[in-house]
Amino acid sequence: DGHRNSEYCIYCYEDGIFKSSSMAEQIAINTSKERLEAFTKPYGQSIGRGEMTEWLRSYLPTLKRWMDTEKQASWILDRCGYVTLSTIGKDGFPHPVAIDVISHDGIREIWMTTYSSSNKARNIRENPKSGISFVHEADSVSLIGTAEIITDHDILSRFWEERFRHYYPDGQADKGYCLIRFTSSKAVCWIDGIRSTIGCSLDRACCQDFS
Repeated sequence: DGHRNSEYCIYCYEDGIFKSSSMAEQIAINTSKERLEAFTKPYGQSIGRGEMTEWLRSYLPTLKRWMDTEKQASWILDRCGYVTLSTIGKDGFPHPVAIDVISHDGIREIWMTTYSSSNKARNIRENPKSGISFVHEADSVSLIGTAEIITDHDILSRFWEERFRHYYPDGQADKGYCLIRFTSSKAVCWIDGIRSTIGCSLDRACCQDFS
């Protein structure tokens, strides 16, 4: 779509289109005589087609292209840092704000920190319904779920990082320090030009259930 893509080479992806439709085709492309020479010539080495094929069979599944949608979304989140968290204000409108992710379990559970007196903390206490969205190059993920404010001392201690002291001068005991735990119930993804939904109504064939 015109975006510069830093994830794929021109032997895999060109003008927004993948050159192969299966992993077997991708292996064939990368084990052609031309590609083997391109891989090995700069290093003065020779790798046989069989050896390269075995290596690709173990390596390709670790790449974003061949992950399932949920893992792709988590891969994208790892490269974002900041996300947009939307909470519902007293006026009934969504209140989006950029916020740093400090930890996440894929896209199912995302942890952030905020001041206990912040608008988003107040909104979450009043209405846990919330959403998160994030973008990397031409890929985007939107999550719907619920958020909660965490003040349990043991959990606060587990997630504490010294860099937080800039915001919470009294450290883990700072009265302003709290965590946001966001739990996803639905994800809408636009990844590599494909739209998919995870976790919505099970009677829709397009959806995969969070399980």
